[in-house]
Amino acid sequence: MTQAVPLVSQEIDHLRYRFTGGYGQVEVGGPFAGAEFHESRCLPSRISLFYPVANSIDVSTDYWRRGESHPMSAGMRVNGGERRNLGTPGWVYSLSPHTVRFEKTINGIACALSYEFCESQPALVFRMIFRNTTRSDAAIEAYTHLRLSLRSCQTYARFDTALMQYDPHGDAVVARFDAPELDSAACFVMNAGARPSMIEGNASDLDIGDDGSSRWFSTGEFPEGPDARVSERAVPAAAFLYQLTVLPDDSIEIVQIIGSCGQDEVRPTADVLAREWEREVRASDERVRAYALGAGRIVTGDPVLDRTADWASGILAANAHYLDGRIVPMPCPAEYNFFFTHDLLLTDLGAVHRDTERVRRDLLYLRSLAKDSVIPHAYYWRDGRFVTEQCTPDNWNHLWFVIVAGSYVRHSLDTATAGMLYPLLTKSISEVLRQRKPDNLMYGYRPDWWDIGHIEGPRAFLTILSIRALREYVSLSARLGRGPAGLLRLESMAAVMQRALVDQLWDRQREYLIDRNEGKDDTHYYMGPLLATAFGLLDSSHAAVLVRTAERKLLDRNLGVRTVAPPDFHTTEAIAYYKFAGEEAGRPFYYINGGVWPQGNAFYAVSLVRLGRVEEALSFVKRTMTLDGIAGTPLGHPAMFEYRCSDTAEAAYGMIDKPSFLWAGGFTLYTLYRIFGIDEDEWNISLGGNRPRTSTEVTLSLAFGSRKEVSIRPGAHTTANIIAGGKALPTVILPLSLRPARSITVTPAAAGQPVLLNANAILHAVDAAARHDALSIAVSSYAGHPTVLHVSGGRAPSTVTVNGKTSASYSSTAVEGSRVITEIRFLASAGHDTVTVNY
Repeated sequence: MTQAVPLVSQEIDHLRYRFTGGYGQVEVGGPFAGAEFHESRCLPSRISLFYPVANSIDVSTDYWRRGESHPMSAGMRVNGGERRNLGTPGWVYSLSPHTVRFEKTINGIACALSYEFCESQPALVFRMIFRNTTRSDAAIEAYTHLRLSLRSCQTYARFDTALMQYDPHGDAVVARFDAPELDSAACFVMNAGARPSMIEGNASDLDIGDDGSSRWFSTGEFPEGPDARVSERAVPAAAFLYQLTVLPDDSIEIVQIIGSCGQDEVRPTADVLAREWEREVRASDERVRAYALGAGRIVTGDPVLDRTADWASGILAANAHYLDGRIVPMPCPAEYNFFFTHDLLLTDLGAVHRDTERVRRDLLYLRSLAKDSVIPHAYYWRDGRFVTEQCTPDNWNHLWFVIVAGSYVRHSLDTATAGMLYPLLTKSISEVLRQRKPDNLMYGYRPDWWDIGHIEGPRAFLTILSIRALREYVSLSARLGRGPAGLLRLESMAAVMQRALVDQLWDRQREYLIDRNEGKDDTHYYMGPLLATAFGLLDSSHAAVLVRTAERKLLDRNLGVRTVAPPDFHTTEAIAYYKFAGEEAGRPFYYINGGVWPQGNAFYAVSLVRLGRVEEALSFVKRTMTLDGIAGTPLGHPAMFEYRCSDTAEAAYGMIDKPSFLWAGGFTLYTLYRIFGIDEDEWNISLGGNRPRTSTEVTLSLAFGSRKEVSIRPGAHTTANIIAGGKALPTVILPLSLRPARSITVTPAAAGQPVLLNANAILHAVDAAARHDALSIAVSSYAGHPTVLHVSGGRAPSTVTVNGKTSASYSSTAVEGSRVITEIRFLASAGHDTVTVNY
């Protein structure tokens, strides 16, 4: 049953969410470290350390049960009573995209455990605050230990031996690893708050186990303090015992700084952290908050949407890690220690609307990792060296690379960077076209979105992406004046592929776009075909039917769109057929085997907008993509997730995995821009998309040459025009003439006013006569390009001329609201073309 979306106070901190549900995952992090938590426990199941290379503290033995990892423990006893393990499930927490604070009151002691991250130093800051809420003094014995065993990046090998040292400077324990797989890193835990009374660096001496147990919990024993002069090879751990007295209504704070660095950097790093740790965590917080809450926000007047938009931007700011000398986008704050190109590209689909500098930096980063102009698939540390995996011809990163690059140039108008990327874009197009077969469909080895499996056949998803990527490449080439002769061939190829998509992959009985495998129809319904509607590649009839079928077969009304139906990728037959590596697809309704992912929800919502079902789209987004909506669904909590379990028969129904997922932030922004009528095709950015009816003004930032503040007036959900610099322009497409503008207002169009609706060419300028009896449109593309414009007016035009000649063909159709839509067609010249529509 669909649950209502709770309303939030407009007075709240949009980057802090208090959750009292007592379950669920948390992931937070910064540029140099991250932490992952399960079951609302206040202690992490994993700590990732990204400097000097990506190593992690993690004692799990099964990825799917990684919440059972307990590398860190904490306990307390009050006034000589029983020893309490603090690492139990069910703490209340206050979450931000980059920090978390857990709270619980035990025996009259209000306990708060928080995790913050340094901005420029390779460490995280763990704080334990004990506040005495009783009327008597409280004698508190507090205990912590951290297994300092490291796992290496990518191979995940475990290293359980290190040279252990005690450094009285900061009461620090240091573990020095000689393994080249770890880049011979040193891991340290130092104290910056209350001083420990006892310290231990050997896990064996305290019987510290992978389950979080130790001798302190069972007997209260703690070995004698370490000798500062002695270094010993041991099973690495950092254990501390604190003996504290807290007065009534007073508090005391334990501060541990946990980090890693090169072995010769330990002392200088510790010196800086001892002085600067508070400034470091403050700088990290200020950076994330400035990005999320500063210029460029989406403000709708709806607190649920506005908090979510801010949080999504916060995720984009927080999810970036150190890798080989750079801070680069990463999918999760803690769980992933290696870079994947698709995480960057799919996120930038949304980021490009407000932050073109980020997207430029990301695209040039891909360029820096390219080899022979082939973009990377992944980049990571492995066994003593950095490794780049290049994209193979069937890798869909090629297609997203072209699509994102095209969107970047439309928003930034930066042809210089486009020129630098052009050889890679050309290579990506040539690579993927090796997968195009004589039937004009794109063939792949993987089902739908995924990078698992190996059985070849035509793919609806790849074909859809390829059509869009070819047109993006044509448009971008036209902007750069590259290769007009070849562009017509590519544009014709895209048109043929679009026809083949429906002619060959539309199943009339199943009313859906399907895949084939080695000549046989794939019996699954995938989420990927929703792209055809979201990208506007289907006629209205097929689009509406496809979405209705997705609603029947894939949609869970509480959670969103499942990846696939039926969810049978775990069966022996499916594993053998698709050549999966065991159950890598997940159990039924988990992971990619029928789980709910953010991109499916995004493209379903955008499809509803394209079909004019905007109010339904808005309701769906608020229920399944906002923080409050997600928290109000079964097993929901504040998260922008990778996936959710969608099995309504399971107790885990609605369970969230990877709750701070980079894609989810990017797709949330992408969807919100589409919801409020900001759209784009391969040639232009439009402000004239379908919008929900609203009684308040919506403001947002939109990059077009520079960042512009866009105000959308009530009533602009129908035919609209734009005002910039005090002048009304009869167009919903942004012309290049608006490049210098700082602000744009979208208003309802006057009755009968002619308005340019779309153009498959670069729009330079548009103007209308004072009496609305003529419209002048300046466009460009490449010589011979079949150009199509659509103009809305109160009546059909009397004449249409191109460059002063009646060389265009046009036809008019009456639509609702006493409007007439006129379609104008002509072949472009090598330069600018001026189209004049006379009424």
